[in-house]
Amino acid sequence: MKYPVRYTYLGFYINSLVDEGETLDLNETHEKIRNKTLFKWLKEKFPEKLDISLYTEEELNAIESFFESISVAVDEDRKMGITKNGLCLLVAYCLEALQHNPEKY
Repeated sequence: MKYPVRYTYLGFYINSLVDEGETLDLNETHEKIRNKTLFKWLKEKFPEKLDISLYTEEELNAIESFFESISVAVDEDRKMGITKNGLCLLVAYCLEALQHNPEKY
């Protein structure tokens, strides 16, 4: 999947989970991002609600790496206004990716 669709598609899916009232603990989300187990965890948490089958393993790894670089460098409360829901954090990370070309990272 090409940039930027890689991030918009994911952002729409995650946003639909938020719309359904789903939440993720913010600290646990950071932990999964930093351990690069985010997508494995998301598939376990939302097996019927999150379809990432269109992504290759390489694409998922690249997204996790990009998200990890943001997770360690950005104060999401100050920069993105995220204080509670890990799903909102992931949507914000997708939006952040659209402001850059993560292919260069």
